[in-house]
Amino acid sequence: MQLILARHAEPEAAEAGPDGAPADPELSSRGRVQASALGWWAANNTSEKITEIVVSGMRRAQETAQPVADALGLTPVVETDLAEFDLGRSSYTPVHQRIDSDDPDWERIKEGFLPEFVDVGAFTARVRGAFDRILARHADAGRESVLVVCHAGTINMFLALELALARPLTFPLDHAGLSRVLVSRSGTRKVRSVNETGHVADLL
Repeated sequence: MQLILARHAEPEAAEAGPDGAPADPELSSRGRVQASALGWWAANNTSEKITEIVVSGMRRAQETAQPVADALGLTPVVETDLAEFDLGRSSYTPVHQRIDSDDPDWERIKEGFLPEFVDVGAFTARVRGAFDRILARHADAGRESVLVVCHAGTINMFLALELALARPLTFPLDHAGLSRVLVSRSGTRKVRSVNETGHVADLL
């Protein structure tokens, strides 16, 4: 079977809610167009049979997955452990607004490392657990594909685990970009591609 990993589309900046709830940004207007393009890709993808959509519990991932779900007539399965490493933070600043920032967390991210506030062991464990559960459900899936819509950090961590990379944030991943991992019936995993963007090339 194949895992198709999609990073969420572009979100807005966000702050904690009035009730103290953590920041959980919605998609920006450009992000909604990117998500629609992902839905178009899914609707016209005749070479791959997507049988399940798995999505993070965070709003930006769920809004990205919805056009795909509508196109394929599938109800996304929520896997909360696919959440980004910033889960629970009081504010969120999109990547395009951080490019010239001298924020130390952003400096670490650019160098390929998780911010200091992240419990790396816990994040690693929950990402590994989330993908292990997804793969266990599809151990006999044959040539079918599962689309996983989540986050750059989550996808990077999974790829780092599969490729035995020292840096957990090795790959720059574009909004709505796709990465693919092939999984044999014996459980062998092979990273096939990272950050395909042809379907959203004009929207980045």
